[in-house]
Amino acid sequence: MSALETILTVDIGTSSLKTAFIGFDGRQKAFARETYSAHANMARQWETALFRGVQRLFEACPFEKPSAVCVSANGPSLVPVSVDGEIWEPLLWHDQKIINIKGQKSFFLPHAAFFAHDFSERYERTRFLFSAQEWLSFRMGADPVTVLPQNGYVEYYWDDEQCARFRVDRDKFPPFVNMGEIIGAVSKEAARRYGLPQGIPIVGAGPDFIMALIGVGAIEAGIVCDRAGTSEGINMCAERETAARAAGLRVLPHIRNGLWNIGGVIPRSGALFDDFLKKKAQSGDYGKILREIMRDKQSEGFSTLETMAREVKAVLETFAKNDIPIKEMRVSGGQGKSRLWNQMKADITGCVFVAPQITDGELAGDAALALTALRQTRDIEEAVSRLFRVKEIFHPHTG
Repeated sequence: MSALETILTVDIGTSSLKTAFIGFDGRQKAFARETYSAHANMARQWETALFRGVQRLFEACPFEKPSAVCVSANGPSLVPVSVDGEIWEPLLWHDQKIINIKGQKSFFLPHAAFFAHDFSERYERTRFLFSAQEWLSFRMGADPVTVLPQNGYVEYYWDDEQCARFRVDRDKFPPFVNMGEIIGAVSKEAARRYGLPQGIPIVGAGPDFIMALIGVGAIEAGIVCDRAGTSEGINMCAERETAARAAGLRVLPHIRNGLWNIGGVIPRSGALFDDFLKKKAQSGDYGKILREIMRDKQSEGFSTLETMAREVKAVLETFAKNDIPIKEMRVSGGQGKSRLWNQMKADITGCVFVAPQITDGELAGDAALALTALRQTRDIEEAVSRLFRVKEIFHPHTG
């Protein structure tokens, strides 16, 4: 395989940006994770983290020349950009600076309405409100667009009726395009900054949970993804909605028509453990820290891990009470990289956990879209079959 047969994949998370070189053969060649602070303009930090991350990728694979770039991100977050290009502080999904309206479906408009109300002068000067991944793609040379997972998501983004109710100008949002489309090319400036080939295509990706579903192959009914990072989401690909919506589970269209994504969210999963580490002033290798914690089952750290696992179990019990039993999940995200943690979750939840070769499902999902856009695979299903490989399976211990 030549050096050109590589995709630069990027995922913007709550506390870090992850990036990887993934080959056309579906194997990860290099990986980097860059953290950032919550006390400065996050959009600028995303760019800095990308620069540092790509530098590390090239240090590991100095002769790579990526054939495409694909960026995903968490959300719903928005980056306001003024008519003269000024970039204001992003409206982040977790900061609760929102205005809600009864009966809304949009995840984005409550943030936009807050911005319009509390920062009216900036709002009036705003040309675009970008989702996080579209903003970073735009900075690299993409057109100003909003990437829609599929048409069933329009009302969860924005439409004329909801924009009118929220008193938000729909023209401030970039136009919709379909996920997986080529949305531009790496500019001369971005090529120089990041060391990338100028003109390679930029492929439009969806939000992180959609990309993780693709990356772990949860595109067939019954397959479940446990996406565990700073926050955690249990997402099942299902044939029908059932009564899940009434039970408080999140029901959204799947990327495949006729299927549904049924999800349960744990907003502060990994963040709970990070808070414990900060409290104890611990840092360094997570694997080593976990090994030390698990030697003492009476420790505060072990209790924190138990709490996290029991929250996952509670979500699984909610699924089961609504006739959606979950016996096996494919893991995605930073938490899934620990063998000890995967086994502990399996033991406490009674569920089988499957760890893939590429644990960061978002990055694998990015690669799947790019492979399809570059016509290296016939469709997304073929791309997934190339990318998803089982690394290890964790069965619950009994007795």
